[in-house]
Amino acid sequence: MSIEKVVIDKNIEKNETTEMAIKNPNEIVLSTGKKIIKRERRGQHHIVENRLLSACSMKGDGTGVNIGDLILASDIKTAVAIAEIDGVKQKIPSSLSEVYELAGEFTYEEWEELTLELQKNKKEMEQQAKNLQVSTGLGNELM
Repeated sequence: MSIEKVVIDKNIEKNETTEMAIKNPNEIVLSTGKKIIKRERRGQHHIVENRLLSACSMKGDGTGVNIGDLILASDIKTAVAIAEIDGVKQKIPSSLSEVYELAGEFTYEEWEELTLELQKNKKEMEQQAKNLQVSTGLGNELM
């Protein structure tokens, strides 16, 4: 007989054989079963990301940012956000080659899934932050 999981809340799971256990909100489990722990993002991580982005940016013909630059920025942010892979701690990449090495731990599909999952979490946090802002009431006055 298999153990079925019943999701009660986002952060709490209940199994038939165990009582309630709190799920780590920083854990992402990919569809392949690979477990990723997100790094607690602090100020220095922003600096590391920006330094790595500026070191890796291609000098173009002055036409500005292209889609490749945006994808690279997303990949660097994903790499910096990874604290552990299947229980193995990961260092923060400080060069593009270290980003490549870290990305090599994933299949193409896993990397894409992880990037999307991290973006989803960011959107949820941004929405929660917006909900905390005090309304000015301007929308009601205009109607």
